[in-house]
Parts: sequence; C-alpha cells; structure tokens
Amino acid sequence: MDLNTADIAPRYRTILDQCEPFIVTFPGNHSALDLAPLGLKINPERIYDPTRLASRNVIDGLHKLDAFSFGGQEMLMPRWVLFDCGEFPGVVFGFGRRAAELGDDLRRAYDVLGSAKNDRFVPLSMWVAIRNAEDGAWFGHNLSSANFVSNHPLPGLGTITKTLGVKVAKIRKQYGATQWDSTSINLHLALGDMELLNAYTPAHTHVETFTYRIEVDDTRLVAPLLPGWSRPREGGDRFIDADNPGDIIRLHEDIEAGGRYRLHRIEMRPGKGQRLWIETQSPVPRP
Repeated sequence: MDLNTADIAPRYRTILDQCEPFIVTFPGNHSALDLAPLGLKINPERIYDPTRLASRNVIDGLHKLDAFSFGGQEMLMPRWVLFDCGEFPGVVFGFGRRAAELGDDLRRAYDVLGSAKNDRFVPLSMWVAIRNAEDGAWFGHNLSSANFVSNHPLPGLGTITKTLGVKVAKIRKQYGATQWDSTSINLHLALGDMELLNAYTPAHTHVETFTYRIEVDDTRLVAPLLPGWSRPREGGDRFIDADNPGDIIRLHEDIEAGGRYRLHRIEMRPGKGQRLWIETQSPVPRP
C-alpha cells in the first residue's frame, strides 16, 4: 500500500515537504523493516546505526527531544535505555530538518546555534518501538515531537510519525502504555481501536497507567492523514475521569474479573481532567 502525497491533508503535505524521515536502528534489523513506508523512501543518509560514531549528533538530538517531552514527568530516558531497548533491538523513526532550516528557538533548544552546525540533522519527532516475542507485535515505547518548543510548529507531526513508524516496523499488533491524563491519547486512538489490557499499573513509575493493544488495520491507520477525517464525538457506555482514581481502580478490577473494554473517544472538559469514554466489548461475568 502506497500513499499518494497529493491525497493527504495539507498539514501532512507540509511536513513531507519541509522534513526528512529518518531511522535509527542496528543494520541487522534492516531486512525486517520497510525502509519505504507507504512509498516514502528514506534517504540512506538518514538511516543511522547507533553503534557508529557518525550517529552521535542525531542521537544527542533524540535525547534533547526526550528531555523536552518527558523530563518533567519522571520518565526521562537514560542513554543506555534508549540504546538497549530501542535503537539497537527495535527502531526509532521520525522526521527532522537541517539546523540551518530551523528558527533560533529550536536551534537554541537543540544546542545547534552557529554556522558550524548548519548541516547538522535535527530530529523533530520520534517514535520508539520495541519488538515483542509475539509474532508481528511491537511495543510503542515513546512518541514525542518538538512542536511545543517551537514558534513555528508542524501540526500533525506526531500522527504522521506514528503512522509511518508502524509501517516501518511492519506491525500487526501494537502494544503501548500511557497515563490516563496524557494529552497524546487522542493521537494513539486515531490510529486504531485501543483494547484495554489493564487500567492500573503498579509496575510502572506512574500507577495510573493503562496498557492497550491495537490490531493494526491499514485503512484505519492511514485514515487520519486524509482530508475530511474527524474523531467520534459521541458513543461509549462508560466513562473514566482521568482525575478520579476510583474510576480507574474499578475499571481495572472489572478487567481482571474478565470484562473486556476498548477506548472509544476523549471528552475534553475545560478546567477539569479529560473524560475517556469506554465501549464494553464483554461485561464482567456474573455468577
């Protein structure tokens, strides 16, 4: 399946016009990956091997991006974590630009000011995926973009990054974990139905984290990139308020008791935490 860039929404055409896709992964993984996701060929110069010194600058940029996104949430990745869990066994996919093409705000944030660094490639987004033992299944470890530190953001950068990243890794089942109050849930939800595997995770740094599975469907995956696509505004038979721990615990108990649920839509509530509407796929078995 190839994507005709003339058919996608203008915001995504802008990203493809202004940015270059890149990958960081060990070369031994290349044969298992699609290096032209949806027909978008990745320039060999933008395929980085994390074991080589030549990749140092782009990897430094990834850690800058991680710090922008997660440094205040107690989830900042040590360098060894990104290497051991993502860059070497899995894949880091994203979009970037040469430093000379960036505004001073981003150049300062990435520490690439000055003409000597004009040609340095700067990663503006990344999606980190780790292969599971289950055939065709990967875990989405990290999704971030530099939009919020830029005076000239690229709307939709996170969405197109994850969409193409899923295609790069040839994923059929995508697992992930995120917090109930995360502002990125809508992005993940746009790309497929999120089956909830749990609602509360003491194994995580943030216990109010849920784990999900998306059965990847190419049509659904690509739909958000096309003109006219919109999110559902109605539906769901149960809601979870992100700022209500009791809601979260009760849903988790129902999942452990055998209930099956999937996330349907997000309701933003000004001045309050977001409300997440759930669809019951199979209710808790009752004696």
